[in-house]
Amino acid sequence: MKIALLLLVVMLSVSGCGSKTKENLYEEGVKQLQAANPAGAVVCFKNALEKDVNYYDARLQLAKAYAELGRNEQAEKEYLKVLTQNPSRDEVLLDLARLYNTMRKGERGGEMADKYLAAHPGDARGLEVLGASYAVRGKQQEALSLLERALTADPKRSETKLQLASVNMSLERVEKARTLLGEVVQADPKDVKALSMLGALEMRAGNTDRAAGWYRRIVQLDPARSDAVYKLGLIQVEKGELDRADASADQLIKQYPKKGEGYQLKGVVSFYRKKYDDAINSLMQAVKLAPTLDGYQFLGLSYYSKGELESALSQFRIIVDRVPASRQARLMIAQTLLAQKRVEDAVTEIKKVLANDDSDAMAHSLLGSAYLQQGLFEDGMRELEAATKLDPKLVQAHLKRGAFYFSKGKAAEGESELALAVKAAPDVLNSRLLLASYYYRQGKRDKALSLVTSGITGGKGDAPLYNALAGLQFSAADKTAALKSLAQAKRLDPQFPATYHNLAGYYASAGDYPKAIAELSELQARAPGNLRALMGLASLSDLIGKDADALAYYKKAQQTKAPEAYLALAAYYQKKKAPGKALDVLDEAAKLDPRSIALLEAKGQLLMAQKEYKKALKVYDDVEAINPDRGLMLKVGVYLAMKDKAKAVEQATRLIARHPSSAQGHLVLAGVYQQTGDAAAAITTAKKALGVAPGSAEPRIMLGDLQRADRDYAAALNSYQDALRVEPGSLPAKASMAELLDATGKREEAASHYRAILQRNGNYVPALNNLAYLCADGYGKKEDALRLAVTAFRLEPGNPNVMDTVGYALYRNGRGGDAVKVLERAAALLPGDPTVRYHLGLAYQQTGDRARAQKALQESLGLGDYRDKKAAQSLLAQLSRR
Repeated sequence: MKIALLLLVVMLSVSGCGSKTKENLYEEGVKQLQAANPAGAVVCFKNALEKDVNYYDARLQLAKAYAELGRNEQAEKEYLKVLTQNPSRDEVLLDLARLYNTMRKGERGGEMADKYLAAHPGDARGLEVLGASYAVRGKQQEALSLLERALTADPKRSETKLQLASVNMSLERVEKARTLLGEVVQADPKDVKALSMLGALEMRAGNTDRAAGWYRRIVQLDPARSDAVYKLGLIQVEKGELDRADASADQLIKQYPKKGEGYQLKGVVSFYRKKYDDAINSLMQAVKLAPTLDGYQFLGLSYYSKGELESALSQFRIIVDRVPASRQARLMIAQTLLAQKRVEDAVTEIKKVLANDDSDAMAHSLLGSAYLQQGLFEDGMRELEAATKLDPKLVQAHLKRGAFYFSKGKAAEGESELALAVKAAPDVLNSRLLLASYYYRQGKRDKALSLVTSGITGGKGDAPLYNALAGLQFSAADKTAALKSLAQAKRLDPQFPATYHNLAGYYASAGDYPKAIAELSELQARAPGNLRALMGLASLSDLIGKDADALAYYKKAQQTKAPEAYLALAAYYQKKKAPGKALDVLDEAAKLDPRSIALLEAKGQLLMAQKEYKKALKVYDDVEAINPDRGLMLKVGVYLAMKDKAKAVEQATRLIARHPSSAQGHLVLAGVYQQTGDAAAAITTAKKALGVAPGSAEPRIMLGDLQRADRDYAAALNSYQDALRVEPGSLPAKASMAELLDATGKREEAASHYRAILQRNGNYVPALNNLAYLCADGYGKKEDALRLAVTAFRLEPGNPNVMDTVGYALYRNGRGGDAVKVLERAAALLPGDPTVRYHLGLAYQQTGDRARAQKALQESLGLGDYRDKKAAQSLLAQLSRR
């Protein structure tokens, strides 16, 4: 009977729809949309389209209804059909851009907004949507600049103020965001979106009572707003009022059994009560009814707390699949991997977060913990130091036990709490190492040493502590004690990789390559397939000219199927003038990941080195299909190599046309002018980029570089200082500032700047290389010069400039024979560089090979002007007199 009645209702509905005109159906659909019933609207608009498939307005509204329902792929399909039907109605571009932004496809959203702005330059809505697309991509400064321009174009537009408030919130500019949201609410006290954002802002600021006030106001305006009731329930949880929150959850479930908020709140309450099975059951129901990122996050945390780590990973990975830029989920993935002892995988995840934002204090903090687990005490301390400088409160956050502090940032009592944690659980290694690193950063080396030593029990688990002890001893220049500690670590746990890496690093930095190779070989024998060991063995063998060994290690690394191993082997073949073999390696890697831009770029660069420009362009066509902007930029490089300025300008102009409100294309065009010798046009274009993106450091850095090349050092200094004012943490800006100081003779200051950069990022190769060079020239210890240069070489073994620095550092350390081997290869790779030839001449002289020294010096003087030209002339005259 029930089935028969249901069929009757459906038949009556269909017959009712059939009797209505398409216009009647359209009007009914609009009413349903206005009544917040998008599902009913979809039925009306689809029926209207059945009567007239070309009914443009119905299809447009159908797309909007699908978007309201969250059925984004269907909405996208309908919007694209609308554009095909009537391309002149370009306001649809904005709707489609907003949809892409909602789908976290900021690149596509930006393309649509750019197309709209091309026809409507300066339009507030276009600038607003374009700004939102940059925010989705994590480019907050560009977003801020565009949204401010949009607000200038239409100062009363509330949607722009909301977007601008959102970006300011992400940049921690709380007062600015609060002011903007206050203006929206003052203009329209019933603007629920603004009220909700004010609630979220106050929650983030820790003002729970004020947040609750805003959410209550939303419920007063519309009692059916279950999302606001849910937020009020979360505030009750935050205050520890779990019974009240539980009652709120029950009421929500009773009133809205088909909505997810009640079940989600129920799950959160259970999570806080540590009833993880109950939490999982409620949260599973919540994400089934209404999938939300918060739902998956709490579900992942519940599994994590139960110790079901694989299930936890699955939930966090759902989040990053949907929102790849989600730092919170990615950091929880890293935390879970650390709990599984999959430290290398955890490091990879954390580095993805830092690649998006190097100023993320929590990511640096977690990376420090990962390095400590690996026994890399110095690296761990450096990361924790960076985290502490970025956020002084973060040390306290690190002291908080459990995983949930990632999602809430709960503060603890600082040093005393971790000291208590160490006392309460002396066997918990991470707490002890974190506190030791904290003492070290505070200059309390003795306390750090005492704390590490007191944890030693004489068992296998002491290996990380002995590695930490060695790190402290190395920092105090007590090399004998440090080596003794590492020997003890190896004796206690011969399988612990960090001991071998730390010993190899010490011997390599001291220039004792055979011992460094011996340590890594021993590790490789104990743990075959250790990628880091294989890559280290390959680069060290390459450095000392043992080509057969280097090739064998690169091939063993390749067997791990890691992309970096393929790239390293290809680079080695290229360096050995075997481009065919290099291409074969890259083609093999491409079978594993055909869409890898890194592999495609490497292939294109290899073809360019062989002057196979047309083939390189075809490869970069493939890059453009995956990442249009990157593809265009790479093509610019090919045309410049072909000396086809017109085509290079054309590609850069295409990039500008794709993103007229972005600095990127203008900067590429400025680079074209610079490389073709038109300095004035380059500077003018860089200034245009600055006008387009006044909130970005990148145009200022390029402008400074151009001014420095033009020897306008005062203007360059102003540009770099301006870049650092806009983005205080920009490493490229700091590096450019250091290069300027070096170029103007302020080399001591330059060295100081490079050291500061390396405190933030110890693997930043430009700073490593340049500081090594300065140390070799007397602005630091010559031993440090070799250590820094070798570190840079291990990171970029194919970089001939780094190779030159290694050779020069070897020469400065009195090792002319080793220097000659390295510098001869650097000179072959940089045949037009006079400085490399000069360094080679110095090394030949040190080994007593007078004839070759004279020849190298004469060649260097024939290659043009350079800093050491007078010194080269003097040495050549001296050798000629003998």
